Amino acid sequence: MPTMDAGPSADPFARLLTEHADFVEKLSELEAVLDEMVARREAREEKRELVDEALRFFREELFSHFLLEERVVLPVLEPTLGRYGSLVNVVAYEHDEVRREVAKFAEARDTLFRSPDPWPSIQELNRHGLFTIQFLWDHFRKEKASLFPAAREALSPEELSRIRDGLSRA
Repeated sequence: MPTMDAGPSADPFARLLTEHADFVEKLSELEAVLDEMVARREAREEKRELVDEALRFFREELFSHFLLEERVVLPVLEPTLGRYGSLVNVVAYEHDEVRREVAKFAEARDTLFRSPDPWPSIQELNRHGLFTIQFLWDHFRKEKASLFPAAREALSPEELSRIRDGLSRA
């Protein structure tokens, strides 16, 4: 990850927002792969490789991003915003929901490789893939439009600096 301006005036959430933009591009690519698999009713080897790359992205990049938010951002926000009935709880719940859905996507991918008729597995893969994509788009919008502005408004400069420093060190 490129080094972000870590000065006191830098947006503490700049790194996360940059990663979100990168993730949206990757999700759009996955959506195109799934659309083509459904349109053709087949899973060619190159599309299977792209599905595997999407799973690698989810497990390595996206889940690491979630852990960063859970370890650096949410603990600083919780004392001010609260946990239950707050954006902190919503974001944590959504991270868990995406993890569950990615596991279902992985199961559907495994079935795709074992099945002599790929069509039912393509449909299942598409269902879980599109749910995950749409859920993540909404999740990223929620963080950008609600969570991060609430944090900027509610947290002290010192707390925002803790987040900025924690994200720059990770």
